[in-house]
Amino acid sequence: MQHFVLEQALNYLIDHGNADLGALNGKTIYFVLEDLPLMVNFVCTNDRIFVTTDTNTSADVDIKLKSSVFLALFQGENLTELLRQDKIIIHGDVKTAQLLVDLLQQIDIDLEELLSKYTGDIIAHQLGKLAKNLKKTNDNPLETLKDELATLLIAPSKSGLFKNKET
Repeated sequence: MQHFVLEQALNYLIDHGNADLGALNGKTIYFVLEDLPLMVNFVCTNDRIFVTTDTNTSADVDIKLKSSVFLALFQGENLTELLRQDKIIIHGDVKTAQLLVDLLQQIDIDLEELLSKYTGDIIAHQLGKLAKNLKKTNDNPLETLKDELATLLIAPSKSGLFKNKET
């Protein structure tokens, strides 16, 4: 089920972010998020990304990283620098990995604007601030997100998203 959601999200971002998938057509990327149970193949065909859980097929490149590093790539971090810091493990065609990173970085979409259609401006803005704070933390971003969302929903005044004014 998670691979289907990932496939829909990636293709939505590509379609609405004006990204060109042409350079990756015909490529297969084995992708692992080490801190999540996610091991999938991205099969790039006909300007779409298909996400499969059949990891027995050979891939052009194997990419292993943590979810926080994946978010950092999405937000413009340099692939070469992350490789030097051993935050990403790549086996195979490095050019294909660079093409994937370039694709992620060329996606131009305002996630807050998109969210505001479903949640309203205030919640979308707060979630945008939360996403920016996640980039700064070295913890597991999903745990941090879960904790911060729980605090925001249960006791908003105690959330780090709001300035606590002492009287």
